[in-house]
Formats: sequence, C-alpha cells, structure tokens
Amino acid sequence: MSGADRMMWRSPASGPLARLALAATLLAAASCTGDRDQSPVKVDLIGQASEILNPLRASDTPAGKAMLGATAQGLLAFDARGEVMDALAESWIVEDGGQSYIVRLKRAVWADGEPVKAEAVARLLRERFRANPNWLAGLKPQVRAMTDRVIEIRLDAALPAFLQLLAQPQFAILSGDSGTGPYRAKRQDAQFDLVPVGSVAAGEGATEHEPPPVDHRIVQASSGARALVRFRERRTDLVLGGRFQHLLLVPAAGFSMADLRVDPVSGLFGLALTGRSAFLADGNVRDALSRVIDRAALASTLGLPTWATFDHPLPASLELDRAPTMPVWADSPRETRVTIARRAVEHWRVSHGEPPLLRVALPEGAGATVLFRRLARDFAELGVRIDRVAMDDTADLVLIDEVAPFDSAFWYLSRLDCAAKLLCDKRASDLLASARQADTAAEQTRLLGEAERLIADYGGYIALGQPIRWALASRRLTGFQPSPRGIHPLNKLTPVPN
Repeated sequence: MSGADRMMWRSPASGPLARLALAATLLAAASCTGDRDQSPVKVDLIGQASEILNPLRASDTPAGKAMLGATAQGLLAFDARGEVMDALAESWIVEDGGQSYIVRLKRAVWADGEPVKAEAVARLLRERFRANPNWLAGLKPQVRAMTDRVIEIRLDAALPAFLQLLAQPQFAILSGDSGTGPYRAKRQDAQFDLVPVGSVAAGEGATEHEPPPVDHRIVQASSGARALVRFRERRTDLVLGGRFQHLLLVPAAGFSMADLRVDPVSGLFGLALTGRSAFLADGNVRDALSRVIDRAALASTLGLPTWATFDHPLPASLELDRAPTMPVWADSPRETRVTIARRAVEHWRVSHGEPPLLRVALPEGAGATVLFRRLARDFAELGVRIDRVAMDDTADLVLIDEVAPFDSAFWYLSRLDCAAKLLCDKRASDLLASARQADTAAEQTRLLGEAERLIADYGGYIALGQPIRWALASRRLTGFQPSPRGIHPLNKLTPVPN
C-alpha cells in the first residue's frame, strides 16, 4: 500500500414584525454581557420545543441538531471553526485513498457508567446511517467491530471527505436516550440545563465535580421573533438557527445585518422541480423558469450583503476537473433572458393551452414570503401563476435549503438525482451509480463530470444562491466563530471550554 493510499490522523490531547418593531422602540440600547460574567450561558435555538425534547427525531432541524451535538458525541465532531476534531474517536486511519476508515475509540462510558464498546458503537452507527440516507450520497457504508475499541467503516467508493460526514450531529451515538456528552441534559420546565460531563474518557471510577456556572448552558427553543427580542433584552447570550426566512425580523427587532454572525456555508438553496405535469416535462419550460428569476432583486430585498446568488447547482469544482456547468444564459442581460423565456412558454401555450397553476412549497416566515412574491412577479412575466403551499403539501416546486454535510460532488449530484424524487435525467443516475463503483480516481472524476453536466442541463433544480445561516452572539462568547459547517459546539463558546 502506497503512502498516498494510507493516511493517519491522531487527535490533539398584531403580527410578529409589528410586535418586534414595538419591542425595539421600548428596549434601551445596551451593550452585550460583559466578559467577566460568570453566569450560565443562555442559548435560544430557533425552532420548536419538540425539536429539543427529542433531538434524534428532529436531527435535520437547527434546534435538534444543536441539542443532539451537545448531548451525544459521534466518532468525530466539528470545532468552533468547522474543522474535524476527535469525539468518541481517539485516533483514526484512512486507507485505500478514502475507502476504508479504521477508528480507535476512547475509553468512554455511557450515562449509566457502562463502558462504551465497539460492537455497540458499530450497531448504533449502522442505525444512524439507515435513518439518514439523503446524507450518504447513495453510498452504503459497511460498519464492523474489529476489537472492543476498534471499528472499521468501509465505503463502496473512495471518499476522503467522509470524515466531515462522521462529524455531523446526525451521526451522534446514543444508547437508549443518552449519549456521552459533552453535556448531560436536565430538564427545567421549558428549558434544559446542560451540565458538562465530568470526563467522557476517564473510564470507570471517574469522579464528576460540580462545574462552575459559566460552564453550564441553559437552552430553550424559541420562535425567531422571541429569540431576537430576548437577545435584545440581554436575557439570552446566543441565538442559533437563523435562516433566510428570519432575516426580515432582524431590522424589525432593532438590529442591523452587520450584527449577525453569518456562517460561510456551502450547499443547496433553490427549487426542486417535483411536479409531473406536461408543462414541467418540457425542457424549454424548465429553462425558462430558471432564466426569468431576478436573483439580484431577491438578494436586495432579503438585505443580507454577503449573500451570494447562484444560477448553477455546484458551488465549486469539488472532484470535477473543470468548473461547474453554467447555463448558456448566465452572462446575458435579464431583458434578453426574459424575452427568450417568454418565447419558450408561448410556444408551449400554442401547442397545449394555458400553463397550469404551479404549487410552490416554502417554509413559514417573512423571508419566505419575500421569496414567494419574487417568484410570483417573475413567473407572471411568462404568464405563469403560482400558489404557495406548506413544505409537507403536494407541490410542483419545493424549496431545498440544505448545508452540504461534506465537500463532495457526490452529495450535490445525489441530492439532485432521481432517487431524491426530482425531475431528472435517468442517464445521470446511471453515471452516478458507475462513479460509486469506479476503480480509479480518474474514472470517478470523468463519470461525475458527465453526470454533473446532464443534471445541470436537464434543469430539474433551479439554483438561487448559497444557504443562509446566521447567529447572534454576545461579547462574552469569545470562543464563538462563524463556521463553514453552520455548526456551533456549545462547549466551545467561552475561553475555557469544558
């Protein structure tokens, strides 16, 4: 085995807007909590109470993900900067160019004092993989225990970025309803007091000491409006889970966009075409719908200066040996794009009659209302009408708003493949399947490139921009940093983490 095929890492030792506007006028301007404050850190997670009560079931929500990451470790984790670090894993070896991962576990214990063993970890990890197929990019990891403290994960394709996936909170290891920390949750009415675990690696006989108040985290789920008001009143130190639909609440609460801590994430933010009408089956129509959207106007209305718009699915080359495929109209003036889009829809109208009403599934929130109005205005230029429906309703276009769990074209292309229930080109599915079984990196790159071009050209996904993730953090949280993963470990917020 060559050195290039074997790598080893060892871990280091009357509406909400009106109410917010009124609240903002009543609240006096004040600085955030001082650095000498030794009280527990208070955290508001934008979401529902049910998401923190059962975070495993809600692991795809910001609140569930944050709670799960705080109470249950996976093999790996992300630090405050979004870099992979050790968690349950003491060390790990990557072999066969990223197809085999051999992990040695720390000497850890469950909440009941029982030692954590590889057989249980392998079984629980298999369960997490089965529960999250959309995150695996079509891969089918095989997990086995080699000894009491060593497991192997073997993939059907070489994927060095797989370490990033193992660090996602969705793949935390729980036994029953408890994990190995870094915190243990004690419910207090609608809140949770997160108490640091004494030492997850100390083994039997470890003695836990009462940690100082500053090491505690008081966590609750809140609506976006309530979280912003509480932060303004200095009743909370950290707000997590901000997305595009919450942006218009920011100025209404008396903040500016410059106050937000925006995560430089990558992923998918756009519309998946899922309707089966003859209208959407027409490739020229799909192209026209993407052409006509005024992404610059949408960005201006949302008001986040750092937001990058996109008109193509992949944000970067990743495993491709070239730049991502751009639409042929990418550099055309919008007037030209609209003219060509109108011709395409008019041609369909002549042959088939009036276009059907398109149902667009969007989340709740003022930002989503802005997006709907933008789409309605732009599509109206083609004579196409739309209706807004909930995310779980039957729809023709469905918003995808997801941060990539790992940096690979495999994830992006699989998320836009036929298996994800989008309108798709079956040839791209076949190419992706072949890429997962490719014998060489060069062959894999070639197959991924062909699949990417087909997916981009087919137009089953209308890209709008990068996902939007933001937080509000008080000055006392000197360890908080914007993360390219959109994940903020709660034990890395203060200068001396537990």
